[in-house]
Amino acid sequence: MKKRIVWLLMGCLVVISLVLASCGGPAPTAPTTPTTPTTPTTPTGGETLGEILGRAAGVASMKYDLVMTGPGVPAVTQKVWVKKNKMKMETTQAGQTAIILVDIDAQIMYMYLPEQSMAMKMDLAQAPKSATEEAGSILDYNPTVVGTETIDGKVCLVVEYTAEGATTKAWIWEEHGFPIRVEATTSEGTTIVEYKNIEFVDIPDSEFELPEGVQIIEPGQLPGS
Repeated sequence: MKKRIVWLLMGCLVVISLVLASCGGPAPTAPTTPTTPTTPTTPTGGETLGEILGRAAGVASMKYDLVMTGPGVPAVTQKVWVKKNKMKMETTQAGQTAIILVDIDAQIMYMYLPEQSMAMKMDLAQAPKSATEEAGSILDYNPTVVGTETIDGKVCLVVEYTAEGATTKAWIWEEHGFPIRVEATTSEGTTIVEYKNIEFVDIPDSEFELPEGVQIIEPGQLPGS
């Protein structure tokens, strides 16, 4: 039983590392048709890039699917719920479900395995970023506006920048100010992240809490050790 739990945790940590690699600094996206260049510093509506990205801070509660592909790894789909400084990410791989719960205000991050009714405390510094948090970091990389493009009916500002050794291209949804597609390219290949099925809904706080009776494991510990 203990060995099975170890393998489950290792598999979940691999998923977390993939998400962090793609979403920690530059966010990744899927290739699209060539964009038509516009003014490199100002969007077509006359607003600055900072003003558009600032809209993401006004998103109080939302959920979406995050679809990620990277060099040599199969596509990973996660369901994500975000409410202010709380986030939940759910991934199912090989029939096993892993849930990441992040509460920035409480300074807590768990990796929860529902089938085992068990949760492991994680280092909050490893917490993946939500779509709205990605928006808050883009200006740090001195992005250049290269055009506009419509994706799934959403008018997007296309920006390019370099971050952490990756050449990155992001499609920022102008209406809400956060990226819905990102593409990060390094010498190892291109990592692609897409944000799909976006819904702005009021999510109950209970969605971000561990169920009662869940066994909480400190880092480095396993049941029976």
